[in-house]
Amino acid sequence: MGIARRQGKGRTPRSLTSRVPAKLRGVTGVRLIAACLGIAIAGVGAAAQSVPGDSAVTPSPAFGKPELRGFALTAVLGGLAYTVDDVARRAVRDAGVQRNEGLDALAGFVNAWGQPGGVGLGAALWGGGLLAKQPTVAASGLRAIEAITVSGVVTKLLKGTFGRARPYVGDHRRTDWQFTRGFDAPEGTYEAMPSGHATAAFAFASAVTAEVAQRAPRHVRWVGITTYSAATLTAYARMHDDRHWFSDVTVGAGIGTISGLAIVRWHVTRPGNGIDRWLLAPVLTPASLGGWNVGLTLTPPR
Repeated sequence: MGIARRQGKGRTPRSLTSRVPAKLRGVTGVRLIAACLGIAIAGVGAAAQSVPGDSAVTPSPAFGKPELRGFALTAVLGGLAYTVDDVARRAVRDAGVQRNEGLDALAGFVNAWGQPGGVGLGAALWGGGLLAKQPTVAASGLRAIEAITVSGVVTKLLKGTFGRARPYVGDHRRTDWQFTRGFDAPEGTYEAMPSGHATAAFAFASAVTAEVAQRAPRHVRWVGITTYSAATLTAYARMHDDRHWFSDVTVGAGIGTISGLAIVRWHVTRPGNGIDRWLLAPVLTPASLGGWNVGLTLTPPR
């Protein structure tokens, strides 16, 4: 009897855990992952945030102290996320979560948002803003495209250099890295670190939110909530589909956030720069025989 009681006592923690439905345990894990990612990106944004006010005209370097702080914090957060990669994967790949039709449909939808949805919406905002003569909308779309392009180059180089295996490969080892293997990887099998979808989604969110903060600050709250929520869901979707580890999406989110803020700061400190003179100045007017006439209004740099 004494032995039986001791064995029973030893099994108590496990038995209590087993009483929680698998579906609930998985959803709890998903919420924890989302919370951790949100905190991480808030920290990166705070470290890299240095978009000056409209009165600032001193050009800033494309890569300076704000970016260094942001990338340093991203590396630290990525390292912390790496230590719980296996735990996070088990939570997201839990049978209850994977059988949840709502989460499955959501993951499929927001995957498209990461790529190519961000570029497509950015182009729509840019062109639509020019057509409707809404400079804030046009500038936000252009900044999104710029940020996604710049961060995408960085991410692609890192993917090839790190050569990290995606979670679904082989025996699902988070330690499967090989220098430069990613450049020759078939179908992106060894391009897990960092997540390109998360990078693009957070680049869009940070660029658009920062640009709106400069031009129409009264709208920045809902723009930020909407875009960053979509970006966080995109990061989750990549883990849901077993395409990325938690550390992959954390680092990708950091790179995207820093890139978006840097792009906006660069433009704010260079009013009248060549990019904006050419790409934000086109004049669209209806043509007499249908279609549109496209012209340019060129202004000298200030």
